[in-house]
Amino acid sequence: MLEAVLRQAERDSGVQLARLQRYIQQPSIAAENRGIDETVAMVAKEIDELGGVGRVVPAKEFPIVFGRFDVGAKRTLLVHSMYDTTPADEPNWSVPPFEGRRVANFEGKLGDCIVGRGAEDTKGPLTTVLNAIAAYRDAGVKLPCNVWMVLEASELGSGSLPGFVAENASELAKADVCFWPWHTERSDGTQVVFLRLKGIVTLKLRCRGGAWGGPRGAEMHGAHSTWVSSPAHRLVAALASMKTPDDFDVAIEGFYDGRVPPTPGDEELVRKLVARVKPERLCADLNIARFKQDTLKGAIRAKSFQSEFNVAGLKSGYVSETGHKVIVPHEAVAALDMRPLDGMTVENMVSSIRRHLDKHGFPDVSVELMNGYVGGGSAPEDWAVKALLATYADCDIDPEVWPRESLAIAAKLFTDLGMSWIATVPGHANRRHSANEYIQVKGYRKAIEFTVRLFSRIANAERS
Repeated sequence: MLEAVLRQAERDSGVQLARLQRYIQQPSIAAENRGIDETVAMVAKEIDELGGVGRVVPAKEFPIVFGRFDVGAKRTLLVHSMYDTTPADEPNWSVPPFEGRRVANFEGKLGDCIVGRGAEDTKGPLTTVLNAIAAYRDAGVKLPCNVWMVLEASELGSGSLPGFVAENASELAKADVCFWPWHTERSDGTQVVFLRLKGIVTLKLRCRGGAWGGPRGAEMHGAHSTWVSSPAHRLVAALASMKTPDDFDVAIEGFYDGRVPPTPGDEELVRKLVARVKPERLCADLNIARFKQDTLKGAIRAKSFQSEFNVAGLKSGYVSETGHKVIVPHEAVAALDMRPLDGMTVENMVSSIRRHLDKHGFPDVSVELMNGYVGGGSAPEDWAVKALLATYADCDIDPEVWPRESLAIAAKLFTDLGMSWIATVPGHANRRHSANEYIQVKGYRKAIEFTVRLFSRIANAERS
């Protein structure tokens, strides 16, 4: 019966691409509150048409689409994904961003692609699942497992998801595994699997002139900088105190409290990655000359087992490419993002920063939390991870397996309910949040085949 579904999926390639294009053509931009109502209605209706039950559930920020394909199976796979995108206001799109145009040999090297906002993030992954479900329906074969879908708008943070999960916890806890579909093939064809995720914490550090010194309320002439302190200098000094001198790690006492150390299984994955990964290719994909660390092993371990502590932006005073203004600014602001590991909490990370600033002589620097949640995932030995990797083998794909990825997804909301967590599908897609976002057609088709097979693997796996 599985072979019949795979044949159906192969025959339906035109319909599958049309579905992806239709979803790209429907804008769903959370930051502009544009197309959200139309999109959730579209998704819920499609779930109904495919034989499930789709509901639009009002929530704190944006609605949740909750879809259920209940077939009386022993296993239930819960798909967690998104229906929104970032804006498409970049000036250098080569095609209209909401057209979903199919472009042959895109940019002369990428082959047959669908180009448009959401092709990677996340209209591609969402329609991959819908197309796999459609293949079962059109082949006249019952889904081998129950498939539920929890679809959110999370480009501005998963503000609606915690409340939805809490209100529906007793029902959601009946699922066996949570699946986050995400195209993770590199440009050279290497498939990547990640087993866990880091969370995300975004905050601002702000320094204003006040009792400690500096201009109060307004900037002043730079001639006073010998005897009036600068908030810009002070904030930079505060930031420098939070990292080790080599910039390798966080230097805040207590920041990592609660962190779960790597398991022997994690260390074995690192060993295999060091033997397999080509650092020059990875650097080329990232468009960098080198990693911070002197060794590939050091870089992989940092990526997998450390929190990012990234200064995303600094704002203070006056900067012009063509001129200069002689001032002491009265305020400086830094935007930071950090990523908690298993066992860490947002509350402790923020409080440790506050304690560090006070201890090191920066009590006037304020800490303004914007957003934060922890990640989660499953261990290499988990039954669902084994089913996922077996599905890749069924597709003749030998992926790199990473202990952890830095994507910000609230996986722990689902694993706390007792289910496993898995992620990734084949296919190369790129440039999310940028102009000319694309997905390769051949990889998209492979992702649909993979998802058809994954449903079967999950249905027949022994949960341990």
